[in-house]
Amino acid sequence: MPSSGKLAAVLGSGVCSALPGLHAWSGCDTVSALASQGKIKALKLVQANDLYLQAFTDLGSSWNVPTDVFNSIQAFTCQLYARNTKIVGANSLRYHMFCAKKGQIESGQLPPCEDSLMQHTLRANYQAAIWRRSLENLPDVPAPSAGHGWELDDGGSLKIRWMAGLPAPDVVLNLISCTCRRTCRPSDCSCILNGLKCTVVCKLQGCSNMVQDDAIVAQDANDSDGDSDD
Repeated sequence: MPSSGKLAAVLGSGVCSALPGLHAWSGCDTVSALASQGKIKALKLVQANDLYLQAFTDLGSSWNVPTDVFNSIQAFTCQLYARNTKIVGANSLRYHMFCAKKGQIESGQLPPCEDSLMQHTLRANYQAAIWRRSLENLPDVPAPSAGHGWELDDGGSLKIRWMAGLPAPDVVLNLISCTCRRTCRPSDCSCILNGLKCTVVCKLQGCSNMVQDDAIVAQDANDSDGDSDD
């Protein structure tokens, strides 16, 4: 294995400057990785495109993610999932991939939506910014929950902010159902993967992710009261 100095000489100073941002964004101890998208594939894409190289060089240079940097990373993400695509928007690529497979595609095979990708990029930027300031004496580091892809739960513990908005309009969320047979697991239940409770339209009834019976009973009681008044 070549020494770090020789490796830097082979990669070049430009790629070396982009590595903190790329490493954080493609998955590290504090930032999750995108499903089925490895670091070697990401590195080769960065090496082949100066726009992406500059975007990851800029990632972590400040505590905020500039719009132009995010737009470049969004286009980079699209090419990770579809190498020869001309589409530069994550939402648009999700739609085209879903239609191309006629809906027969797992959510993990699709790129993250723009909202989720932004939160992911904010977390990567925060981590890269800390690394880039590692030689500073007492750097001024903001709280990760201050708009950097994390938030505090009711108990004050830090948790990932996966999205800033809803995954889909309510009318669409109401149509989602799973086809689990024995148990609903976070790894393959479409309801859980989309942050939803299972309902009566799901194939498996009575799972641990099912809507609470109390809410259903209360609704039935209200419906019965309305019928009796008639």
